[in-house]
Amino acid sequence: MNNFTDYSTKTIDNRTDVSAARKSFVKWNKEMKEHATTIDTFGGKRLLGTNKNGTPVWISYSIDKETLNLEIKTTHELSSLLEEGAKLCPRRVTLATNAQLPLDIEHEMRPATRVDAGEVTENTLRYLQKILDLPKGVGFVDGKCSTQMFMYVSNAIYEGETIKEKGVRWSDILHSWDFPSGKYFTIYG
Repeated sequence: MNNFTDYSTKTIDNRTDVSAARKSFVKWNKEMKEHATTIDTFGGKRLLGTNKNGTPVWISYSIDKETLNLEIKTTHELSSLLEEGAKLCPRRVTLATNAQLPLDIEHEMRPATRVDAGEVTENTLRYLQKILDLPKGVGFVDGKCSTQMFMYVSNAIYEGETIKEKGVRWSDILHSWDFPSGKYFTIYG
C-alpha cells in the first residue's frame, strides 16, 4: 500500500493562498516598470580589480532615456589588470551611477567565499574588451542603443537594483523605454 501525499493543485490551494503570492509578485513587477518610466538615465559601474599600483579599476556605463545614447567608460585600460602585481576582483561588486564608492576597496578584494559569485577572470576582461571594441554602429539603430546591446552591456557591468527606492533592474528599463530592436549580433562575431 502506498503512503504518499497527493500534492495536486487543489491540495496546494487549500493549504496556502498561492494566488496571493503571485498577485504580490505581479504588483511588484508592475511598480518597478512604472518606476523605470520616471528615470531619465540609467547606469552603473563594476569593480574589475586593482592595477599593479593598487588603484581600483572600474568599468561604467550610462544610457539616456531620451536619446538612448550609450556611453561606456573605464578608469584604466583593461590590459592593466593583466600586468604583474595587478589583482582581479574575486566577487561581483557593482554600484549604481552616483552611488557612494566602497570606503575599503581591500575589503571588496578579500578572498572569495563559497557564497560569492561574479569573479572577474581573464575571460571577463576579454568579453568587456570585445564590447568596447565593437565597430561603430554595431548594436545601434540610427545612433540609438538596441535592445540586445543594452542587454549585453547591462548584464556584464551593472544589472540594477531590486529595491525600488534604490533604483530599478535592467529588465524594467528594457521594457519601459523605447529601445529599437536592431539586428542580431554576437560579441564574439
